[in-house]
Amino acid sequence: MKLVSQGAQYAISAIIALSKSPQKVIAASELARSLNCPAAYLSQILSKLKQPGILNSQRGLNGGVYLAKELHEISVYEVVAAIDGEAFFSACFMGIEGCGHIEPCPFHTFWSAEREKIKEWLQSTTFADADHLMTQAWFDQRLSFTNGVH
Repeated sequence: MKLVSQGAQYAISAIIALSKSPQKVIAASELARSLNCPAAYLSQILSKLKQPGILNSQRGLNGGVYLAKELHEISVYEVVAAIDGEAFFSACFMGIEGCGHIEPCPFHTFWSAEREKIKEWLQSTTFADADHLMTQAWFDQRLSFTNGVH
């Protein structure tokens, strides 16, 4: 079971990839190749990360995107919320419209508490934490740039 959308997964992966070249501008097409993602789709995702100040972009021949913040300033929650919105943190586990305290589904009480724990964990986990836990071998296998730019 995957808790985040494909778009949020690409956004998280893009930030991890960008973190390996923190002072470098990287073209969205280059990121898309390394993430095995359609370039047009990734461009849409990356644009959603500019408004909350996670990424900046540079136009022109050597244009692309780069991290606007330090890794310790970017929480995983901030990225997921920028891409998927807040629905995950308020929606019914079963997807039942109107589920709430007045007419709860059988899982309402449990899920309300657990999704709050997940939200708190995502808010307190930064990309610096992820970088600390990630091995170079994991990065090379899953996210390294195909043209050797890291």
